[in-house]
Amino acid sequence: MKTIEKEISIKSKVVLKGTLSMPETKSDKSPAILIIVGSGKLDRNGKVNKKLDLKLYRQLAEFLTSIGYITLRYDKRGVAESEGDFLTTGLWDLVDDAQAAVHFLKSLPEVDSESVIVLGHSEGCTIGAAVAARESLGGLILLSGAVERISEALKRQRDLAVDDIKHAKGFQGFLLRLFGTHNKVETQAQKAINKVLQSTDDVMKVNFVKTNAKWMREHFNYNVREDLSKVTCPVLAITGARDVQANPAVLNDLPLYVKGDVQFKVIENMAHSCKLVTYNSTIFTMKKDIVAQGDLPIHPELKNQLETWLQNHYINTQVKQSITI
Repeated sequence: MKTIEKEISIKSKVVLKGTLSMPETKSDKSPAILIIVGSGKLDRNGKVNKKLDLKLYRQLAEFLTSIGYITLRYDKRGVAESEGDFLTTGLWDLVDDAQAAVHFLKSLPEVDSESVIVLGHSEGCTIGAAVAARESLGGLILLSGAVERISEALKRQRDLAVDDIKHAKGFQGFLLRLFGTHNKVETQAQKAINKVLQSTDDVMKVNFVKTNAKWMREHFNYNVREDLSKVTCPVLAITGARDVQANPAVLNDLPLYVKGDVQFKVIENMAHSCKLVTYNSTIFTMKKDIVAQGDLPIHPELKNQLETWLQNHYINTQVKQSITI
């Protein structure tokens, strides 16, 4: 199915630039999917810089549009072509921007306003849940990050890092253990976290690096489970078994909170990038692995799960309604 792409502007507190993708085949009203990207200076396609380009969000948009859905993805505030300052942008600024993007989709004549679906990846899961608690949605898709608070995800990542140091081989592992690095990880992290939580600055230096303190404070004070308990639309949550940034085990808790229809799946050999990998990343290989995964296609099982869920909830439902009418 051929795709028509349009560059668009979304009016939030700042102007956000994005890409609207539509199937060339015309229909009266179509379901639409808003793609919310993960944390960091990722643009609408998943690119941070020339070296680090995950390509995930462009790949998701291309796939979803190819199976009949309108998609919208945008550069987050202060990134690429969007206005604003990335370092002073907080969690709630990002939620406001995502909600403005939902309103943009609902206003389009080509879109079925009752079938606007939010798809969040990584931090986008948190933002998506917050939007779903505020806004009437047709559905919510959570990839690589459902249920967890950022404080929990970071603690798990630190625990994995300590384990990596303890089991590191060779001279590097010997030196790290000799200097007791594994015993300092949590103490140093808590010191940095407390410094941020006790501040009121939007931006501050932590370990000589400029840090978005406002964003971190708002995340640490936000309990995503409270908003998940307000969600009544259908929810699909998927995390990879090889994800070292999000915990796949917490998906089992999702039905305890969401009141609507819930489906969740842990996909074998899928990393945080939503790509197929057959190895586990470590603290020593993570950056290199993420760069390498950028050129990989989306995990085929993820595509199967997305297509089946979407068809069952939207395409098949629309067909049944048209037959009834």
